[in-house]
Amino acid sequence: MDEFEGSNQPWWEEPDPERAHQKYLAMHRSDTNRSKIAIAERLMSSYDFSGKSVLEYGCGGGYFTIWMAKRGAHVTAIERNPNAIRGVNFYAAKEGVADRVRVVEGDAEQDTIAGQYDFIFAKDLVEHLEDDSPFFRRLGTQLRRGGRTYLATQNDHSLNYLLEGSYERLYRGNAQWYGWDRTHRRFYNAPRLARQMRAVGIVPERWGSSYLFPWRFLTKRLTGRVRQWPGWTRLDQTLGTTRPFAKWGWSIMVVGRKE
Repeated sequence: MDEFEGSNQPWWEEPDPERAHQKYLAMHRSDTNRSKIAIAERLMSSYDFSGKSVLEYGCGGGYFTIWMAKRGAHVTAIERNPNAIRGVNFYAAKEGVADRVRVVEGDAEQDTIAGQYDFIFAKDLVEHLEDDSPFFRRLGTQLRRGGRTYLATQNDHSLNYLLEGSYERLYRGNAQWYGWDRTHRRFYNAPRLARQMRAVGIVPERWGSSYLFPWRFLTKRLTGRVRQWPGWTRLDQTLGTTRPFAKWGWSIMVVGRKE
């Protein structure tokens, strides 16, 4: 992850909420994060959040917590990092939506907030869970009929997995490589996500993806360092919600509806 200028301490270890928030937003300026955010916003832009109840698992620094609250949602978020919680509360107050945001300390692996919700949001979460079955069961139980859910995770039906995954697993012999974070436990793909969602009564409606072209891996291997170029972001934002590319990016996203 990108770190805030002038400090080697990542945002989630920063005890000062204002500084944690600044570092968190700085991280979102990277090309990969900007593409992912743009595609996620596009997928959810047609949903009317006004007056809706939202449950968010693993809110991190709260970008989408605040994004949904600013559109009228009442968001309850579960987050296990106390520094992140303080950062989200600072962010909510700064944006004038503190009355519509509640962050509860807990572990998304086993904790939830009782009740049913109009929208459940879980970005980059399921790949961290030791066992994802309880989470999907909770998803089916807590989402109201006609409600929506947004899920995002890493995708092994992607060009990056074909190239970087082959390099790590075959060339380097790292059979336990599960992406860019050592705490990841598995990969997903569109068929797997659709199957797990349908098993709990949720129908996938819209797909999106980002990091379609593995420029980070290729430029580092070919030139010795990662080389950013605005064209990579434009490629994602042009094709990220267009079939068939919407299911082929390293980051895969889906919006589903509870039957």
